[in-house]
Formats: sequence, C-alpha cells, structure tokens
Amino acid sequence: MRRGMRVVLGVALPFLGGLGCATPKLAYSPDELKAEVARRAPGIPPAEIVVPFEIGEEQAAAARRVVAQGQTDTERTRALVAAFFAGDGFHMRYAEGVTADAEETLKSSEGNCLSLASVFVGLARAAGLRAYYIDASTRVHETRYGDGVTVNSGHVTAMVEAEGERIGLDFGRMGPIRWYRILDDLEALAHFYNNRGFESVERAQERSRQPDWSRAAHDFWLAAQVVPTFAPAWNNLGMAQTRLGRIDKAIADYRTAIAAAPQLAAPRNNLGGLYLERGQLGKALEALETAARLDPSGPHIQYNLALARLRRGDREGAVRALRRAIDLRGGYPEAQAELDRLAIAPAGGGD
Repeated sequence: MRRGMRVVLGVALPFLGGLGCATPKLAYSPDELKAEVARRAPGIPPAEIVVPFEIGEEQAAAARRVVAQGQTDTERTRALVAAFFAGDGFHMRYAEGVTADAEETLKSSEGNCLSLASVFVGLARAAGLRAYYIDASTRVHETRYGDGVTVNSGHVTAMVEAEGERIGLDFGRMGPIRWYRILDDLEALAHFYNNRGFESVERAQERSRQPDWSRAAHDFWLAAQVVPTFAPAWNNLGMAQTRLGRIDKAIADYRTAIAAAPQLAAPRNNLGGLYLERGQLGKALEALETAARLDPSGPHIQYNLALARLRRGDREGAVRALRRAIDLRGGYPEAQAELDRLAIAPAGGGD
C-alpha cells in the first residue's frame, strides 16, 4: 500500500433513484453472470468469461466472520473495510495498472481500483451486504499517445447500500465521490476487459516495447460484446484496429462509439485523424471541429485540428489552434515547431 493510503469510507452518496424491483437487475451470482454473458454474447468462448467478483469459500467465510459482530449494515461495512487493508485481515494494497479478478487480486494482495472493488464486492456480498460497482468518473479519462490518438478508461469503485444511506468507497484516494452511477455486473465486466486491454498497451509503452495490438484488440472486443453500447471500448478497439492496419474496421468502430456516446470527444478526434491521413479533409474537419467543441481543453485535438485546417488552406485557423494547443499544455513541441514553420513560411504557401 502506498504511504498514507486509506479507503475513503462513510461518504454518504446521494440517492439517484431506488434499487427496487422496477429497476434492471444489477447483481448476479457467478453462475448467473456467466449464463447472461453467454446469452448476450455467444461469440465469446466460455473459457474467456470472467466473473470479476467471484471468490472462494474460504475467503467468503472469512468475510462472514469479520462482520459477525456488526449490528447494522453500516457497522458491518466498516468492519469489512477495517479488515480489508489490515495485515491480519485481507492485507490488500492499492497498485496502479493491475487489473485482475478478485481471486487473483486476493492472491497477489494488490490491485487497482477496479480490482480492489471486485474483491470488496465479492467479500461484501458473501457477508450478506448489498454491494455494487459504481462508475465514479467525473469524466471519461483519456490518455494521449504520441500521434494524437486517445484511449478511454474510467474510475470504477464500490458502494454498499446500508440503512438509509449509500456508503461510497474510493480505494485510490481520488477525492470525494461527487458523481457516480451504479453499474450492473455486466457493465463492470465490460470495464474489466477494457481496462485489461488498456493496461497491456500502457505496460508495453512504459517499457518502450511494441504493444501486442492483437491481444489488446481482443480485450476491447470482449468489452464491446458484453455491453454493445460501451463507447470507450469501441473507441479503444478502433485505435487497436488502426495499429493493425485495419482502417475500414477502425472507422466503423469509431462511428459505433460516436453513435453510442455522442458527447465523447475521443472517437471523433481519432476518426478525424484517420480521415486526415486518407486525405478526406472535409470529413476530417467535421470530426475534429466537433471534437474540439466537445472537449475544448484537449491540446491533442487542437493540434490535429490545426493540421486539418492547414491542409484545407485555413492558415489563420491553423495558427489559432496551434496556439491554443500550446497554451493548454503549457508547451507542445510538435505544435510549436509547426507554428515556427508557419511564421517563416510565406502566406499562401500551403503546408
């Protein structure tokens, strides 16, 4: 565990609608989840269906012992959290970039927010608590690669519905949970696959190695099969397809992401970049102008937009976008080099 790491506990989350019988099914048993995934996505091999929160009977029994003295669900939740990180308890610690299911995470004693949430959900449900995954992203997180392509990930953690309150847990200490959405177990599984693909790319990049794009693409595909409206997975799949040279498939994946989440800037930026490479300037500008409106703070979007404007002959517009990119990032070498080149190039000289 990092120095000073602790779980944020006792955060009263606002009720965003009830969990009554009229709401969709949120929690599944392991067998139910496997059956539902097989029904919804028959193309996924049974061996690849993961139940992120599944734990063994030994750990389930330990969770029941931990909460045995609690008189209320709030007390039982606090007891379980206290044991979660304790050396004589479950001995968990936070670690970035480690997405694994609950059983693997318990064996290694470390995991990221999603992995720790999976362990907690599994233990809490075994102890009779009403525990759910929640998406606590203030916005979808974007990571930029050197060529201006962005990938999407999010922040998934857990909550317990206790007596008249919802208790939010934030294992990564990302601050108070100001916004959240309850996820059903299928959505949590989609996040699991998406994170796994994202992290395989990140690890390779950190080690200056070529990512296994086929493997990453497969993980993103799994996520999109489980929840076909999960836009971040379609965006990330498009990125992987591009790296594999499957440009038509990438364009289709980006368009699927846009249809699923019109407010998401990343697939429009990535799609605009592909159109720019193909010389389809009208489509590139349309996608990039929209991406810039959706995410005015994205320097990589401004840079791509500048290149598209320049190719279209809009020198002034390109300069504005380049300056915006530099201001947003506090320095942007590629954008500065292009701006310097334009400063000495004669007007009307094209790109």
